[in-house]
Amino acid sequence: MAARPGLQQEAAALAGAVRGALGPRGGRALLVRPDGRALLTRDGRRLLEALSLQPPTARVMAACACRHQSATGDGAKTFVLLLAAVLGAVRDGSPRRAARALPSFERRVLQRAVARGLRPHLRSAFPAGGPGAELEAASLRALLEAHLRGRLGPGERRAVALLGCELCARCGARRPPALRLLCGRFAQLHAAVAGLPLGRSRVLPGVLLRRDFAAYCPAGGRPRAVLVTRCLRPALTAPGVECAVRSERQHLAALRWCGGRTEAVMEHLRSNGVGLLLSGVKQHEEVIYYAKLHGVSVVECLSAEEVSLISEITGISPYDPAGDSLHKEIAEAAVVTFCQPLLLGSQRYAHIGFSSTGAFQPHCLLLCAPVDAINEQHAAALHGAFTMLLQLFRAVDQECGAEGESQNGASGVGSGYSPATETQVVTESVSCGSSQVSEHQLGACRGETAAQSPGLALQGSEHPDCTPPASAPGPHSKELNGAGSTGTPKPHAQCECADGMDESHQRHPAVCSHRNYSTAVAGTATLCEHISISRGPEEAGCGVAQSYPCSILEAGSVLPVGGYFEVLLHYYIRHYAKQVQQSAVTVISNIVADALLSIPKALYGTERNGFAKFYLETTEALRKNEPLSVSEKGLESVYCKYQLLTSVLHCVTELLNIDLIIGVKRPLQKIEDNDSDDDF
Repeated sequence: MAARPGLQQEAAALAGAVRGALGPRGGRALLVRPDGRALLTRDGRRLLEALSLQPPTARVMAACACRHQSATGDGAKTFVLLLAAVLGAVRDGSPRRAARALPSFERRVLQRAVARGLRPHLRSAFPAGGPGAELEAASLRALLEAHLRGRLGPGERRAVALLGCELCARCGARRPPALRLLCGRFAQLHAAVAGLPLGRSRVLPGVLLRRDFAAYCPAGGRPRAVLVTRCLRPALTAPGVECAVRSERQHLAALRWCGGRTEAVMEHLRSNGVGLLLSGVKQHEEVIYYAKLHGVSVVECLSAEEVSLISEITGISPYDPAGDSLHKEIAEAAVVTFCQPLLLGSQRYAHIGFSSTGAFQPHCLLLCAPVDAINEQHAAALHGAFTMLLQLFRAVDQECGAEGESQNGASGVGSGYSPATETQVVTESVSCGSSQVSEHQLGACRGETAAQSPGLALQGSEHPDCTPPASAPGPHSKELNGAGSTGTPKPHAQCECADGMDESHQRHPAVCSHRNYSTAVAGTATLCEHISISRGPEEAGCGVAQSYPCSILEAGSVLPVGGYFEVLLHYYIRHYAKQVQQSAVTVISNIVADALLSIPKALYGTERNGFAKFYLETTEALRKNEPLSVSEKGLESVYCKYQLLTSVLHCVTELLNIDLIIGVKRPLQKIEDNDSDDDF
């Protein structure tokens, strides 16, 4: 049974649609919206969403690529190109066999290629303080500029990258809490102005509310602000409450009571130092009148997102003047540093400065561009860049346990990977004498440096898939524990372990302080020199052991842009695939390794001998165990790249397992269990 030809054709067509916009040398596509407006863009998600795709499998491919970009901030075009390359190689043989081999490939080849081969070449975006510290300023700029090279033109990306760096610095968004708020509330933290050049863009303190003041009363000092979500004028009736008015006199008296109550509320606010009222609903005209009378500014009709943003920044809850609250002090109020109207183009904004109670320092971005479409591109590119930066603080972990796994066992690719998955879990059993213990298979657990992590030689293991932890496999790499110089693996397992693991086996903070991890792993030891094994009957010889987490990729791992990730991973996948005895895993390993090269080939494009020269120089340096020659200054997140690959493998598995496509032209009718045969 051959793979369905339509899959390769559809993936190739999608790749052809986005290939021209890939990388810094890519061009822009002209999209015409249904209302006639034109849009020039290089954004992969916009391109895929604009295509009118009829085949359902093509729509699945585009949806997976767009979902991945939404989760990681980038990678839609690369996703499609890599998917097309993998599917294009699965032409002969059974697609089901290839789908079944993908989980074993990820577990036995991909994770080892990343943890043992790729990891020594990684750099860290964090300073000496590790991932707990803030993102380094130089790394932040290199990451932003590299990300924007594939989204914006050369005259725009530098200015937009500087704006992004300034916004992160002023908001304190070099740490995860503030960066998470910036990503989630970016739509409310920036304003676009058309008709002005990009150079007029600014980072402003405070927040811009997309509403004008309903009542503006300038006040000195630092007034307080309250947030309300209902009208402050009391209503005569309420749901489930009936108000009986029997005469005009009673009606006028009720109205006077409502007015008096409203004035009392405003007097209470002013007596508590409140000078700004932020309302999520439209207030009654009496509220506006008494607010002006008592010198309280009012901004009304705020959106739910703006109300949530203010509450998240200031930590206050909506104020409700009910019952006897008029006699109590108002605790739910925020300090306002400034409050003024701001005219941007033809729209008026309320520009308000807040004193933050958390890690996020309130600042907003004012984006200027000649037309609205360019503003949309800049905003989307920056939002994706901040999402990518947030992924930089995540790590890919592996948990090595003693339950063991069969060599022929298979599970879902990436353990049911979705773009939001943060960890990968693998277990492996290793026998040492008569006891089964958990081992740090992939080495370099959090808290160790590459130079401090000795290899762990395990004697007597019968697992043929455990391979020597060579940092740069080749003729100059050293085999551990007496292995030959030809690179042939011994029939025993060799794994890496954290240095100085004591009985507590605590997980130390990830050490990413070094600028690179190029130091090769050296040294050997026996298992009992690193792991204290209990000889009690409950633990020894019973296959019971605790599981200890290991890190495949540390937080903050970065590589230079330009195809280094793909070429390095291609090299190490090829190496580790030779040591797997299953032919199906070897075949799929070679397919994925060759498919990875389609990315740098597309990046270099029509440049004469550009890719060939880059590939030969990189692989030659790996074979000689020499430092890589890097000419690019930009950096890219290895976490996002790794998740891109696992997401593509998951999509390939789903596509190859499709047996039948059924077109449904009307909603499916629910069939009750108690229906009889006469009903059909």
